[in-house]
Amino acid sequence: MNNLDKIRLHGLQFYAFHGALEEERTLGQIFELDVEVCGDFSRQGKTDDLHWTIDYTLLYREVTEIFNRENFRLIETCAAEIAQGLLNKFSSVMETTVRVRKPNVPMGGILKHVEVEVSRYRKNS
Repeated sequence: MNNLDKIRLHGLQFYAFHGALEEERTLGQIFELDVEVCGDFSRQGKTDDLHWTIDYTLLYREVTEIFNRENFRLIETCAAEIAQGLLNKFSSVMETTVRVRKPNVPMGGILKHVEVEVSRYRKNS
């Protein structure tokens, strides 16, 4: 692949019941995600045609579906499932990075958030 173009969705927010602690799984909390997909989308720059890139709406829907599919105990698992799911769904995606943030972590201290980042790559790309 000669070109590596990126599409990013920043600050997706969801209320969900993910977490290792029973309180998190019962009460729920807000999560924030960033998603980046990479591939050769250079043709869309020449044709101005949606068929040669990834429709942001479809990307958002797929992330939402995977995020809400089950209640994950670990945000690491959640991020990995989303990353692999995007590779499986969109054949033009060669790489993806997913960040999942928990702003309200019950750990007895003050912090802005906990964040996990995973990157996955299409084999033989």
